[in-house]
Amino acid sequence: MNSYVKIEEIAPLGDFVKTSYTRDFSVIENRFPKLDTGFRTGFESQLALIKTLESSLVLTEEQKGVTASLYEEADELNSDLNFLKSYIGDAGLNAKVIEPLKNDLHNGNIEGALLKIEGVKQFVLAHEAALEEHGMAPGFATVLDNYKVSMTTKNTTQNAIMNSRKELTDANITQYDALLKMIRTICSKGKLVFKDTVYEDEYVMSKVVKRMRAVKD
Repeated sequence: MNSYVKIEEIAPLGDFVKTSYTRDFSVIENRFPKLDTGFRTGFESQLALIKTLESSLVLTEEQKGVTASLYEEADELNSDLNFLKSYIGDAGLNAKVIEPLKNDLHNGNIEGALLKIEGVKQFVLAHEAALEEHGMAPGFATVLDNYKVSMTTKNTTQNAIMNSRKELTDANITQYDALLKMIRTICSKGKLVFKDTVYEDEYVMSKVVKRMRAVKD
């Protein structure tokens, strides 16, 4: 696999290259006869195959929002913990008890954060009266439980999506490699054919990848 092309980028890269290759097919074939109609058909068929494989992983709008929603909720929890930290300090208790959880939330370590919520909840329950006296909302332990349940559900969904993609790509790695090999061949020959012309950059893989990513962003 090419070190600067992610596996999920191979099909989009194929589309970018296909546009130029289709336009320049006859010119390239004239200099490299093995890149004939049969080669082009094979390339197009391989690209279509990869797209068909990946179509099973087209995410619904709900799934697309899972990751964003998960990290938004992590930020909300972290904000709530800032108030809790103040209440803990005002009550003369050790506020360091919530720092590991806050650090995990800040660093996006959702699995680690989920494991630590229960410990913070137990601390809150043990000092509930004192903390409420300094402003903590009644029932904050339940709020922490709700965060844990909601974030666990979203994290499980996110992991399932990631695992499905990994399973698909692992099972079909030879198909991805075959398409990438064809893309490399087209680019290497096209770069020679169009050296020092306005089309040359369309066959420099690093530049095509950069342009593809810019469009995606």
